Amino acid sequence: MSKLTNAIPRDKFVPLFKEVREEVLAEDMPTLQRVRPSDVVGVSLFVWDEMVHRKVAEQPFKIAPIINSGMNGIYEFVEKELGRPPVTDVLATRFFNEVNPEMSFVDVTLVQCFPDDIHISDVEFSDNRRPVGGGKPEKGLRNYHGLHIFDDFIERLKAIARDQAVSRLSLVVGGKGLYEVFARHGFQVSETTMAQIAFKRTGVGFSMYMNVK
Repeated sequence: MSKLTNAIPRDKFVPLFKEVREEVLAEDMPTLQRVRPSDVVGVSLFVWDEMVHRKVAEQPFKIAPIINSGMNGIYEFVEKELGRPPVTDVLATRFFNEVNPEMSFVDVTLVQCFPDDIHISDVEFSDNRRPVGGGKPEKGLRNYHGLHIFDDFIERLKAIARDQAVSRLSLVVGGKGLYEVFARHGFQVSETTMAQIAFKRTGVGFSMYMNVK
């Protein structure tokens, strides 16, 4: 079992509901490629950006044909250029409760990857009892208040990183307004050229990281 599973603060949200079911989706890269291909694309682009920044990849636009072909084979391309697996550990899991047994309220995808990171590919901790704006929960609704456990999640990730001698936590900002949220938790915008451009021009799609001491 992936050691990354210890980052999930189950003790903080499971007692809040009558019935909670966990579904582990992936604990290795081949499975993640099958069940969460978008997460694989995201982490592959993140790793490539770091490779370019660190001069491991000396031709930044060598990846262009992969991007232009719809990202087919992107992980294998990055692995070949890096000369080793970009990802060494994987956890993708989700949780369901009785409020809506068909739609997850907690989703987490974590990978241990180049350069020396635990990378948060996906994270959601939603209190699906509490829709934003009030009212009753509706089937298919995704706009909920949070469970207020992100702090605990990050602290557990830090502990795992220290135990595994991993130097950073990282993520990619996927929506407007999330920069401020992650900055409050100690993340800073990556120094890579692409991250700086995306941060200044669009405010989304840029990587952030936190050094773990």
